[in-house]
Amino acid sequence: MLKNQRGERRYTVKDLERTRKNLENTLETLNNNKKRDTVVTFEELGVDKLYVDEVQAFKNLFLVSKMGRNVAGINTSSRSQRATDLYMKCQYLDEKTGSKGTVFATGTPLSNSMTELYTMQKYLQQDELKARGLNNFDS
Repeated sequence: MLKNQRGERRYTVKDLERTRKNLENTLETLNNNKKRDTVVTFEELGVDKLYVDEVQAFKNLFLVSKMGRNVAGINTSSRSQRATDLYMKCQYLDEKTGSKGTVFATGTPLSNSMTELYTMQKYLQQDELKARGLNNFDS
């Protein structure tokens, strides 16, 4: 009752299903072979190190948070295919190289947002976040 008075929103099954469907559509779009070259895949290139300059261009990674509607600066609605694609490549390289396959470079890593800090950690130290029990942003 108190939550309803304060305007906090509970997630319903319908909200979770909608989010799941959006994620599935995003993955399907990223893996759409019609838009990509059919010559060589990323895995077939044999890449074992990825250097990413101007990494702030990849800050719109998908984020799930219950606080998104109530706290300024927590953006849960924007996500980019570019960021999701880079995240999947970083995960692949982490598995292949023992979390030593990605190097980020930028002059402006954070723009006053905790979500951006969490996103950078998610790209570079996903295993460390999990080890500390920080599997999601709200943790």
